[in-house]
Amino acid sequence: MPVPKGTIGENTRDRILAAALPLFAAHGFAGTSTRMIAKSASVNVATLAYYFEGKQGLYVTVLHHLYEELLSFVPTQVPSVGPETVTWLASTAWAFCKEHREHIRLVLRHVLDQGLHDEIVVSDYSEPVLLRLEMILRSFRPDWSSVRTRLYMFGTMHMLVRFAIEDRQQLSTMLGGPEDLDEAVVSFFEDFLQTQLYAKA
Repeated sequence: MPVPKGTIGENTRDRILAAALPLFAAHGFAGTSTRMIAKSASVNVATLAYYFEGKQGLYVTVLHHLYEELLSFVPTQVPSVGPETVTWLASTAWAFCKEHREHIRLVLRHVLDQGLHDEIVVSDYSEPVLLRLEMILRSFRPDWSSVRTRLYMFGTMHMLVRFAIEDRQQLSTMLGGPEDLDEAVVSFFEDFLQTQLYAKA
C-alpha cells in the first residue's frame, strides 16, 4: 500500500518532537544537544535542522505545544455554575497535568533557567487561557476582583502542577499510600475548589 503524501514527513517531525520533549524537560535547553535529540529520534542532525531550523526552533515548538493544547482544553463558554462543574474542573485539570507532565517540567525548567516566560507565550497563550479561566471562576465568585481571581487561579494551578511533576511512587509514599492516588488527588482538589468557590462573600 502506498504511503499517503506527507505521512513520512509528519511522522518524522512528530518523532523528533516526542524525542526532544523529555530531553529538554530533563536537561534544559543548554544541556540538550542536537546530537542527543537526533540520536533519540533516530534521525540525523541535518533532518532536525530541516524540520525545525535548529535547536532553538525545536525548543520553541515543544514549549508552545503545551500552551496550544491548554488553550484548546479550556472552554470558551461559561459552564453551568454548580457542583458538577467543580467536579469537572478537578478531574479534567488533573488528567491534563498527568498527560502533559513532561511539558510542565519543561515550562518550569524554562522559567528557572531563563527567569521568565517568552513574551509570545504571555501574549498569545497565557492571557487567552487566563481570561477563559477567569470567566469560569467569576461565574462562581462575581464578588472577586480580577486580581483576586487570578491569584486564586495561579495558586491552585501551581499546587496541582507540584503534584503532577512528582514521581508517582514517591508522591504516593509521601501521601501515606492511598489505594488510588488519582482519586485521592482529585478528591482533595475538588474539596479545595469548593471551599473557596462556595464560601460566603
